[in-house]
Amino acid sequence: MSARRRANAGFRDHEAGHDPAQALAERKLLFVVCAAGGGSIIDSFLPVLDTEVVNGEPASLDVYPESLIRQPEGSNIRCLRNLSNTSYFTPTFSMEGFLQNHYPDTVVLTHENTSVNHEVAQRRAVTGAGIDSGRTILEAAALRHGSDLLLPNCAMATGGYIAPGTDASLPRWARGEIVADPLMFASSTHGYRGVLGAPDAALIERARGVRRQLDDASPFGQTFRDSPLRQQYLSLRDENQAGVEVADLISKLMLVPQDALPSKFGLESSPIVDLVRETFPSMYTDPWQAKAALSFALAYFGVSCAVSLSVDFEPVGTTSSLISTPLAFDYSHNDHRVAQNIMWGRVCLVLDGLIRLLKSSDYLGDPALGKMWDRSLVYVATDFGREKIRPFNSGSYGTGHHLNNGSLLISPLLKGNQVFGGIDPDTLLTYGFDRESGAPEPGSLMREGDVYSAVAQALDIEFAQRRDMSAMMKA
Repeated sequence: MSARRRANAGFRDHEAGHDPAQALAERKLLFVVCAAGGGSIIDSFLPVLDTEVVNGEPASLDVYPESLIRQPEGSNIRCLRNLSNTSYFTPTFSMEGFLQNHYPDTVVLTHENTSVNHEVAQRRAVTGAGIDSGRTILEAAALRHGSDLLLPNCAMATGGYIAPGTDASLPRWARGEIVADPLMFASSTHGYRGVLGAPDAALIERARGVRRQLDDASPFGQTFRDSPLRQQYLSLRDENQAGVEVADLISKLMLVPQDALPSKFGLESSPIVDLVRETFPSMYTDPWQAKAALSFALAYFGVSCAVSLSVDFEPVGTTSSLISTPLAFDYSHNDHRVAQNIMWGRVCLVLDGLIRLLKSSDYLGDPALGKMWDRSLVYVATDFGREKIRPFNSGSYGTGHHLNNGSLLISPLLKGNQVFGGIDPDTLLTYGFDRESGAPEPGSLMREGDVYSAVAQALDIEFAQRRDMSAMMKA
């Protein structure tokens, strides 16, 4: 490939002195799990007891009795238990189960957003409201840790979470690769394997070689020889796609079990298919679990270092029950407490399974590289919070969008088992903290840029406007 074509395509040339072994040792993994629709922190991991309200009216606030709140032994964070009355929805997991398993690495970071529009708020949740030249945190992670990877940034989210950032200088390869179907994604990574009646590989490669010659010799190729868009297309087709095929991603990422792959296609299941199926047993009927399974596989095989996945706005269920709401967390408009409880359980199901896989698995299958969890951070991104009030003494009501909220972060890279910030029990509004000491600061507010900065600092991502979030970092 010519130097000009490589430059125009944003090809990943390595600077002099680049040490692949050092890059591998320093690599961090980012998983952005999106609680789409407005996951409320006061209905999950920062609930307020009705008895803690001093100057307000508990019966008119979104507070809970002690019987519905759990705090595992040793945990400084508490959560809601599963509700007993969830109408026609069926809880699939509990926040209590997640917190019991992972509280030492869990952090609640309180903040207030700057938009209650879904698309805008989702975008700001992953760009820090533009703090890093408009890059998403996934793009920044891919740029910092993924220059050696085939698909450093993979996107299985929706809405504003999946939109690219606005930094025009970002190399093309650091932008998110859209994954429409996690179970069938593997089949898209090879041009002809699994195609019945396809010519043999040698003939296909010969045809590809002729195509490359014709591309450059054609009138179109001559006229637009130096077009950046054309060079980018040729790079993707002739360089990146070839690398993906050689890496055998069609096998590594094939999450369909071997007995379900007809032998006539000549395909093989992923060597980790049984592992992920054991962790996510409903992955073949539940897209949410399928996304989590592929997220792990992409990181395990060193394909990606940044992955996003979000709950869908379509309801999911079995023949006998619904396990997710319509509109995900935004079903809170109809039934706030049920929507929050069911959907936080859905999120925690994936969080628990993904983290257990990361904790038990060696990175790239190599014990010398340590456990995947040692280099991972999970950021639970959400649009905004929900209203803090309710009809007097009501347990069933709808809520609107609200700027004030908080986020959940889980990582051994953070100072875990802590709430950074706090909440006023009389208003249910969260407040900020001192970024260096961690001391609560009632009256102050953290913003999207603080969340972005905390994730970036934990992942060794430098940028000019990064805020010093040292209080949250593990020494």
